Amino acid sequence: MKHKLILLSTILASLPAMADWNQAYFRGTSNDWQSEAMVKVGANHWQITKKFNTGDGSNPPSFKVDRFGDWSENYPINNYVVDANKTYEINFYDDTNTVVVHEKLGFDMRDETMYFVFLDRFADGDSANNTGNNPQTYSADKSDFKKYFGGDIKGLMGKLDYLKEMGITAIWITPPVNNVDQLNKDGSAGYHGYWGRDFFQVDEHLGTIEEFRALSTKMEEYGMKLVLDYAPNHSNPNDENEYGALYKDGVFQTDFNSDTENWYHHNGGVTNWDDYYQVRNHNLFNLSDFNQSNEKTYQYLVEGAKFWIDLGVDAIRIDAIKHMDKSFIQRWTSELNSYAHAKGKPGFYFFGEWMDAGAGATGLNGLSVDFANTSGSALLDFGLRNTIEDALIGHHGTGMYAINNYMKLRDQEFTSSDWQVVFLDNHDAPRLSTVLRSDATNFGPGKDKWGGRQSIPFAQDRLELGLALIMTSRGIPCIYYGTEHYAANFTTNGFGQVGNDPYNREMMPSFDTTTPAFQIIKKLSKLRKESYAIQQGSYIERWVSNETLVYERNAGDDVVVVAMNMGGARSVNAINLGLANGTYENVLGGDQVVVSNGSATFNLDQNEVIVLRTQK
Repeated sequence: MKHKLILLSTILASLPAMADWNQAYFRGTSNDWQSEAMVKVGANHWQITKKFNTGDGSNPPSFKVDRFGDWSENYPINNYVVDANKTYEINFYDDTNTVVVHEKLGFDMRDETMYFVFLDRFADGDSANNTGNNPQTYSADKSDFKKYFGGDIKGLMGKLDYLKEMGITAIWITPPVNNVDQLNKDGSAGYHGYWGRDFFQVDEHLGTIEEFRALSTKMEEYGMKLVLDYAPNHSNPNDENEYGALYKDGVFQTDFNSDTENWYHHNGGVTNWDDYYQVRNHNLFNLSDFNQSNEKTYQYLVEGAKFWIDLGVDAIRIDAIKHMDKSFIQRWTSELNSYAHAKGKPGFYFFGEWMDAGAGATGLNGLSVDFANTSGSALLDFGLRNTIEDALIGHHGTGMYAINNYMKLRDQEFTSSDWQVVFLDNHDAPRLSTVLRSDATNFGPGKDKWGGRQSIPFAQDRLELGLALIMTSRGIPCIYYGTEHYAANFTTNGFGQVGNDPYNREMMPSFDTTTPAFQIIKKLSKLRKESYAIQQGSYIERWVSNETLVYERNAGDDVVVVAMNMGGARSVNAINLGLANGTYENVLGGDQVVVSNGSATFNLDQNEVIVLRTQK
C-alpha cells in the first residue's frame, strides 16, 4: 500500500444493516460539515480523500460517515478524529460496518501521467559519449538497431520542456546502470540497459552520476517524478560477452562460471514455459539468473536500488517480475519503501513487467492478479492493452463490448485497478501504429494476428481514440516515446515478427508539439491532474454497443463522462449520468453536449471521442 494506516474502527453495532446502500456520505471539519458523496470503488466499498487543516473551534479535525447525507438518522455516534494539516483516504465498507483511514502521502502515482523514454533512442545531448568504451557498439548512421544510437541523460534533460508542455509528470527511463562493453555474438550491444554489469554506476554511453543528479534536480524543479527501470532478475548473458560478470562500483563480485557462492541459479534455460518453477529459477533465455534467496545477492540488489533512490529516483519499474519469487519482491519492496520514506520520499511506487498479465488471464499468467494484489508491486496491464489493440484493429469478435467487459473485470479482480499501469505501446510489442497500418498476415509476437491494413489518417484517428481511452480509464497511463508522433516501423526481425524488438525502438522521430495525439495527451493530462474522478473514481458503463461506448468516472461531486465511437456516424442517448443539468464543452474541443435530468445525446463521428466534466 502507498498509504500509512493510522486508524481502523468498527462502527457501533447499533448501526442499521447497510448492505443495500446505494450511496454513502462524508461530512467533517475539512468541508465545514457539509454532506459530500463518497465514491463507490468496489462491492460494499466507498472511498473519499480529504485534507484536514484545522479543527472545529477547540476540537481537533474530525469526520463522520452518514447514510443519507441529511443527518436524518441518529448515527453514527462515532466521531473519527484525525491530525491537522494532513490528507487522508477514508474507506467505508458497508458489509462489515467498518471505517479504515489511511494517511495519504505526498506522492501518489495515480495523479500522474507517465512517459516511457528509451534513453539511448530519445535525444543525443553529448556526442562525446556515443562510442562509450567500445566504438563497435555504436551505429553512427543509426541503421543497426542492435547498437547504440547516441541518446543520453543530457539529451533527455534538454527535452524536459517538450515533455512538460505535453503534460507529462513522471518519466520512466530504461536502466541507466553500467552495461557490458562488448558485442554479443550476433552483434548486439547493451543499448537497452538490460544487460547490467555494475548496478552502482551509470553507463558511459548515457552520461555520468553528476548528470543523473542534475536530471533528477531539474525534474524536481519541473514537478516531475523520475521512474527507474531496474532488473533484479538477471545481469548479462552467461554464455557470451562478459559471462555474467558482476561488479559493485568497479569492484568484481562474481561471474557465472566462477560463481562458488551461488549468486546465480545454475539450472539452465527455461524449456517449459508452463512450469512456474522453471520460469522463476531457470535462465530467461541466456541471461545470468540471480538467486535472490542468497543473502549476498539480495543485499547487492537492495543496495543497488537504494543507490538510485539516493540519486533522486521516485519510483521503480521492475523488469521481468514474472521470473522472480513473490517472497523476494515482497521483502525487497518493503525494505525499499521504508528506506525511501526515511529519505523523505513517502508514497514510493513499484510496478512490474509480467508479459500478458491482466484480468481474466489463464495458465501462469492467471497468477498475475494475485501477484499485483499481494506482492507490493503493481503491474503493467497487458490484458487491457491487448483488448484495446484487438478492438482498434477490428479483429472479429472484439470491440467496445470487449473493452467494457474488461474494464469491469479488472475492477473485480484487482484489489485496486487504479494502481495498475495502462498503456498502448511499449518496447516489448509492435507499436500500435504499426499494427493498425500493417498488411502482414502473420503479425504479432507469436505471429498469430493480422494487421489492420488501415490508411495512415484512419490509423491515426484510431490511435488517438486509444490514447483517450487509457488517459481516462482507471489506472496510471503511460505513453511510450514517439507514440505522440504515430511512430511505426514495418521491418521484420530475426524471429519473423513485423515491427517488434528492436524495430519498435527507433530514434525519437520528432519533437513537434502540434500533432493531434500530442494535444490529446496535453488536454487529458491536465484533466487527470485536476480530476479526482479520473485519478481514482469508479468506472460505470452508461451506454455500449460493439462500436460505441459511453462510460462515467465518478467521484461523487467530481464526474467525467467519456463517449467514443469506432463505427459510422451515429447518435446515442445515455441516461443516469452523474452530470448536473447544463451545456458542456468537450474537453478535447469541437462539441457541446446538453445534459438534462441525467440524460444526454452524443452525436459521434467515426473514431470521435467526447469528454465532459462536471461544471464547477
